[in-house]
Amino acid sequence: MAEVSDAEPGAGEVLLDVTAVGICGSDLHTYVYGNVGGITSDEPLTLGHEAAGVVVAAGPDVELRPGQRVAIDPATPCGHCERCQAGEPHLCLNLAFMGLYPYHGALRQRMVYPARSCVAVPPDITDVGAAMLEPLGVALHASRLAEIQIGEDVAVLGCGAIGLLLIRLARLAGARRIFASDPHPWRREAAAAYGADVVLDASTADVAAEVLRLTSKRGVDVAIEAAWVADTAPQCVEMARYGGRVVIVGIPVEDFISFRASAARRKELVIHYSRRMKHTYPAAIALAASGQVDLDRLASHSFTLEQTPDAFETAAMYADGVVRAVVLPNQR
Repeated sequence: MAEVSDAEPGAGEVLLDVTAVGICGSDLHTYVYGNVGGITSDEPLTLGHEAAGVVVAAGPDVELRPGQRVAIDPATPCGHCERCQAGEPHLCLNLAFMGLYPYHGALRQRMVYPARSCVAVPPDITDVGAAMLEPLGVALHASRLAEIQIGEDVAVLGCGAIGLLLIRLARLAGARRIFASDPHPWRREAAAAYGADVVLDASTADVAAEVLRLTSKRGVDVAIEAAWVADTAPQCVEMARYGGRVVIVGIPVEDFISFRASAARRKELVIHYSRRMKHTYPAAIALAASGQVDLDRLASHSFTLEQTPDAFETAAMYADGVVRAVVLPNQR
């Protein structure tokens, strides 16, 4: 268990009581493989980047006040590099990312954090919902890259938390038919509840072939990869229509992606790689606060800080119908 910090926040910082932390797929990369996106750590590292907290104390030059509830943006851009100046802080060349070596994450009771990376949340969003704003922001950024139009057919491959949110956002964007796939039956049920019209069993079906059959060989306008990439990215390429779009959200363990170049070239596909989020917290908060996206239902399992190993094992083994395991560091 991480030590409790009572450090005084400095200028531009806040001291937070951490209220909720989600266990993300990228956390599992580090937990299971010791590597995420080519970044490894030879030292102990506190994980956790989907997080919410309550301000305990504020340093100088901070507008947030003690008692305010916040969503914790795990990314703190420098604000000065070329990409930050271009309005793309998620592509910051000097990005400090919580829970990614060498920056410790939120799986602790208290932490000092930059106030500019804390976003105040309204009272109608719960602590768990505030932590889930981070995956909603990731899904929202990917959805914007997909440019889903009213009446288009969309496929989402992978029905974890981000995949489910992508399905919901596609429905809100006016998609005509939404196809989804996942190997786990409880996640397929959740996909239908979030708005998928056709849900395929990825453990038995040839997903790309089935989507092509159901669309009379036309394919879908947008295919979004939201799983572990190796098998699902080439499926997206195969099922996308001519002139269609593919968005890859997942992170491959292998750190490379392989698909048929002839299919992508012949169809002249637009292929986007999606990285985290870009200015999405305000929209994510609005969607959650209005009830258009239910974030609390994603948190299928909750754990105390002492039970964090159980949380990781449950998530890593896809045990007990887990969708998103959430740790509540200050609950007993």
